[in-house]
Amino acid sequence: MRLLVATTANDGHFGPMVPFASACRRAGHEVLVAAPASFAESVERAGFPCWPCPDVDPDERARFMERFLAAPPAERNDVTVTVGGEMGARSILPGMLSAIDEWRPDVVLREVGELGSAVAAELRGVRTVQMLIGLSKFLGFTASLAVPALAGLRSSLGLDGPGERLFDVPSLSLLPESFEEPGGPSAHRFRTPVPAATSEWGPLVYVTFGTVAARVPFAAAAFQTVVEAVADLPVRVLATGGEVSPVPPNVRVERWVPQHDVLASAVAMVCHGGTGTVLGGLAAGVPMVVVPQFADQPDNAARVAATGAGLVVGAGEDRPATADEVRAAVERVLDGYSYRVAAARFRDEIAALPPVDEAVGLIMGGA
Repeated sequence: MRLLVATTANDGHFGPMVPFASACRRAGHEVLVAAPASFAESVERAGFPCWPCPDVDPDERARFMERFLAAPPAERNDVTVTVGGEMGARSILPGMLSAIDEWRPDVVLREVGELGSAVAAELRGVRTVQMLIGLSKFLGFTASLAVPALAGLRSSLGLDGPGERLFDVPSLSLLPESFEEPGGPSAHRFRTPVPAATSEWGPLVYVTFGTVAARVPFAAAAFQTVVEAVADLPVRVLATGGEVSPVPPNVRVERWVPQHDVLASAVAMVCHGGTGTVLGGLAAGVPMVVVPQFADQPDNAARVAATGAGLVVGAGEDRPATADEVRAAVERVLDGYSYRVAAARFRDEIAALPPVDEAVGLIMGGA
């Protein structure tokens, strides 16, 4: 059978689907990834062929970013879904339709932020499975805003059924159930392998703002603050995901490293609260300090604090974290036994989940 994996041009959204796509390929299924053409190199680097789809027009993307940054922080998630989601779906739709029409997949696996493939699959009657990127509560949030935002596009294609059915499909997640807020939508949960510690990196404090956050001006400033905060601590630091100047003597800065390898040797992590980053820390049993910036990061940070796996400092652009606050939080996490215990509980819970290879039947419809 054939599986079409659909993603936006975002490593943090594509990455969680890679283990599932690999599992399907190991089981003998053909896998093709449909993504914006600008993301093709990332797809191919992950070992998959890419069906290049149209990117959003640069001028339209620039207008969206202006609107996003001008919106109050509390409204930016709404803008991302209603404006950015519709814009992305409309732009990528022709490529998704051509991939379905020419390659004839049996199933589409889409990350929940990629909406064009949902419309294309509905139009062509192809079965869909969705990958949750963050907390499951965001599925309902996304659906509530995306359904009206996509109404015009769906109507222009002759799709007049309830838009909610775009999201009423099986959901996959790599987050453990106990990290979720109570009462969220259900999901099928799986795990990926966690590598053993390597001597190359640890023990150290891992500082990362992922692949996207530090491109936003206020988040880039926060990254610099975090690195300055740990410069005076008696620890080795590896920092990724942003620019630092000057680089403190105890800090090594890299553009990108294999996160799972580093986390296996880390004693603590300071991060922005992106879902993939937080999940990596939980799976490795690493306590963390979260300095959230935007999107779902404040919600992830709140769950880290509520479950005892770490601390939260600052509130993005509304209240930037200070170096003193970050330093104090890192010292508390390094010295606090309870944070290590809570993080270890998540590590054990994730390790007990079924491996992604057991998701193949669910994804491929029992094949």
